[in-house]
Amino acid sequence: MVGHRIGALCFAIVSVAALGVGCSSPGPGAPEATGSTSSGVQGGVTDNSPPHPFAVGVCVGGPAKCNLLCSGALIAPNLVLTARHCIDQSPAQIDCTLPSTVFGAPNAPVNQYYITTDYTMWQGNRGWHKVAKMIRTPGNKLCGNDMALLQLADNVGPSEAGTVTPVVQYSMTDHTRYSSTVTAIGYGLDSVNNMNSAGTRRIRQNINIACIPGDKALDCGDTGGQILASEFYSGDGTCEGDSGSSAYEQKNFNNAVPVSFGVLSRGGQNGNTCVGGIYTRTDAFKSLIVQTAQQAALDGNYPAPAWTVTPAPPAPDAGATPPPTPGAGQIGDACGDATDCASGQCQSADGQSSICTQACDGSAGSCPDSFACGASGYCFPTPPAVDPGSPAPRTTTTTTGCAVSELGADPTKPVPWKSGAIAAMIGAAFAMRRRRTPR
Repeated sequence: MVGHRIGALCFAIVSVAALGVGCSSPGPGAPEATGSTSSGVQGGVTDNSPPHPFAVGVCVGGPAKCNLLCSGALIAPNLVLTARHCIDQSPAQIDCTLPSTVFGAPNAPVNQYYITTDYTMWQGNRGWHKVAKMIRTPGNKLCGNDMALLQLADNVGPSEAGTVTPVVQYSMTDHTRYSSTVTAIGYGLDSVNNMNSAGTRRIRQNINIACIPGDKALDCGDTGGQILASEFYSGDGTCEGDSGSSAYEQKNFNNAVPVSFGVLSRGGQNGNTCVGGIYTRTDAFKSLIVQTAQQAALDGNYPAPAWTVTPAPPAPDAGATPPPTPGAGQIGDACGDATDCASGQCQSADGQSSICTQACDGSAGSCPDSFACGASGYCFPTPPAVDPGSPAPRTTTTTTGCAVSELGADPTKPVPWKSGAIAAMIGAAFAMRRRRTPR
């Protein structure tokens, strides 16, 4: 893959009045979603038919009165996996190479935190559970460390919501076990310009994993220190308010067995569209997750999840089942995962439709005729010629720190974002600033 540098924002939505930080969000006046299919999670649909209640909303303030809005995943009956910047303040600018990029004081006391399993956060009667304890990753470093667990005051019953398995038993880079596409489910904006869309759970499937540092098949190359070994970078789909939401491995998701690769930490913006997503990996914090889940099971008086019993399975012996044989799909054929392709590579150029492809380095002949080497290091169909008179596309980025839409005194009338950013392409760093509301 061609080396590149990627900067980003943290995807939460926070209220200045309630928390005293520089970001803000829709208040209790935000309208309730109708339940009809709509665009969301940037190209997804409202997640209410059928719903996936294991993907929960994280709220500060109270049911239907959220001053801070994030997303999470229920990994045990009384335990939610989310992003740490949803509970701790983060700096106004995120540059992973700076020693000042650390977490600050808590956003709010634990007794102001709630989660909901319902598809909308703008109702006060369905699926709400109070948070009793917040568990943080060690130290105060932000990049590569943006993960937290919320232990609930009660158990979520199986009839209300199932649970998610975090990837802790194996590495997410085990491509014989896991595909390289994910599903995103979160409560964030469906459009940068639509603040009233926050607080409704939406889903988008088949998002490509763009790169994983150090992975033989999907290495990120040189990121300038902006994507750490405990993180990975996805294609488009997530936006503000999706912070803390999980990336669900696609193959298991298709089989109704949700498995989480990690939690959303930050991303960027291209014009009016949120782009990319940097996730903190669950397999990088397996000891913390397993130990916390075991304690939560004791507190909740239920058997510990099976994935906590054997967190590190032994290496397979000679008689173990061999990895699946390659499929018959040729370059350009549609695919569901890598096992469908003769090349063993199933990738997506746009985060929606995946095709069989092959790795390339940009040199002549590294892709077949009518295919070109994309920025991700894989061959995709050659795009149509661009009209010479058309202006070149401009890439911009959004804020960092904690997230990011701003409201005036009336929470139902959002003011325009104060966009500020530098174009960033392969080989150049994204510069990012938090959106601030004047105090």
